[in-house]
Amino acid sequence: MPIRRTPHDYFALGLDLLQTEGFPALTAAGLCDRMGVTRGSFYHHFASFEDFVDRLMGYWEERYTTDLVAMVEALEGEQAQRQLQLRFAQLLPHGAEAAFRVWAGVNERVAAGLRRVDEHRRTSTADFLRRHGLSADEADVYADLSLASLVGLQMLDRPADLERLDRVLSEIQRQIEQTRDGSSDNRAPTEATARTRLRHP
Repeated sequence: MPIRRTPHDYFALGLDLLQTEGFPALTAAGLCDRMGVTRGSFYHHFASFEDFVDRLMGYWEERYTTDLVAMVEALEGEQAQRQLQLRFAQLLPHGAEAAFRVWAGVNERVAAGLRRVDEHRRTSTADFLRRHGLSADEADVYADLSLASLVGLQMLDRPADLERLDRVLSEIQRQIEQTRDGSSDNRAPTEATARTRLRHP
């Protein structure tokens, strides 16, 4: 009896291939060979490989950004939300996300999806921080810092060093709490203070 595959099966395998082998391994033929199906099965679900890429990016965004943000927002209590954010950061498919960034250098569809996910993560983080007492400027700076730290460590550490990631993001959270509570002499640098520091080193 023929094996019946769903689009979800292709997306899950696609992320796994990105995680373990990088984007050159992600082809229609490669997916079908690994799943033990004909290419007709692939094209039953996707109009083209480009259609698959677009939908894969959408699947990745929904599962690893939209759904995670919603679960954090549904949780009661700021501290519990922060802990869940740290947990979710560890559960991301770090190798696949690093592969997306390499792939984005040669594929505009991937680049567009990556920009959308980055902006979604950045704005949701900034919104969360504003709701919990930071100014708009502070929230934007810390959201940029959090995203830059995640992306930088994903590109530096292969395989992902989850302990290092947790240390860095936990330190950012500590700095955020100090900034909000007014207990730090080193407030998050706004654009205005950054310009002042450049003029007066």
